[in-house]
Amino acid sequence: MTIDKRKQVADQCRVVAHLAKAIHEVYSDKTSMFASEDTGPNDIVDLVGKWSAAHMEQLGEILNGMDAVDGSDDWVNPIFRKAQKLWPVDPSR
Repeated sequence: MTIDKRKQVADQCRVVAHLAKAIHEVYSDKTSMFASEDTGPNDIVDLVGKWSAAHMEQLGEILNGMDAVDGSDDWVNPIFRKAQKLWPVDPSR
């Protein structure tokens, strides 16, 4: 049974890495889309802001739980604080 569980855990880790890569690709595209004031859709700024704020919170909680955050990640703190003011995340989600 241990060998089966180890294989399952390895497979699950591969899936998590795959999903994280897909999230990276989607948000990299969105970064480019919204990085300039001259391009990108204005009508979905609040929608993407709301969802990305929620995703930031979820991913931050996951990484904090894994002790995968350190001082080199401090640059994200002001972005988190501003997102929490603009698009507060419902804690009961």
